[in-house]
Amino acid sequence: MPKFELKKTIDATKLNARTKIPLTGHPVTISFGAIIEDVEQDRDYAKFTNLGQPYRCPWDIFSAALDWRPLAESVAVGPAPAKAAEEKEPDGPRINWELLRSSGVHSVSRTKVPGGWLILVDGSVTFLPDLKHKWDGGTLP
Repeated sequence: MPKFELKKTIDATKLNARTKIPLTGHPVTISFGAIIEDVEQDRDYAKFTNLGQPYRCPWDIFSAALDWRPLAESVAVGPAPAKAAEEKEPDGPRINWELLRSSGVHSVSRTKVPGGWLILVDGSVTFLPDLKHKWDGGTLP
């Protein structure tokens, strides 16, 4: 699951860990910079986890406060290790994906292909024809 970061402080209702039903009491303040996981939209609410605890918040407030760029899964420390001979990148065409900003919770990328675009959404690929899209017939970008 991708992890995201809050760019604004929000108030959220804590949920029961087992049943995911809202608990009674005052909303909890989740500060900016908090790491958010397991984001899902449930009608007009966003359900998510922070520090392993489930919460919910009105979707419009939540989506405005979330930085929708997924955080890197790991941070490399020190120089990158050299690739072994058997891990050499293969020769031939290479597809360069362009990451797009999305108002949803999905990771969306695109790349030019003959006759249109390939769209990648959370690992699923689809072709989007574009009649105005010109391709010179050469190598793929």
